[in-house]
Amino acid sequence: MNSENIGFLQIAVKTADGALPVPDAQVSIYDHSQSEKGDGGGIIFSLVTDENGNTPKVALGAVNKKLSLVPGNSTPYESYTVAVSKDGFYDADFIKVPIFEGITSIQPVFLIPLLEYARHDDDYPISNRRNEQTPDTAL
Repeated sequence: MNSENIGFLQIAVKTADGALPVPDAQVSIYDHSQSEKGDGGGIIFSLVTDENGNTPKVALGAVNKKLSLVPGNSTPYESYTVAVSKDGFYDADFIKVPIFEGITSIQPVFLIPLLEYARHDDDYPISNRRNEQTPDTAL
């Protein structure tokens, strides 16, 4: 990481549509290029949320902001993967979280409580999926 090209990331974990903070959630930040390989490597930070559901702000490598002024540069930012887990909630993963030089990004995370008898590795129940497309049906 070039010390001149850094951006910052903070994770804000909530539940109940953002009404309640989730303290003590486990947050892992991965180098996106490493996490895509599926080897589980590339962990940069392992954090825990505070009583307000926030992680500390962390410094991450970023692309020089001058590159955003160059035509044809399709990604003037660095990408990271964020994984969030907490007992009693479904896990949440965010892929390609962009980090820009000199900017603090806040990644909001809304954890969904597990249904009774559910496990962490279960898929979200259909009723809890947001933006679920329902097919048009002819009557």
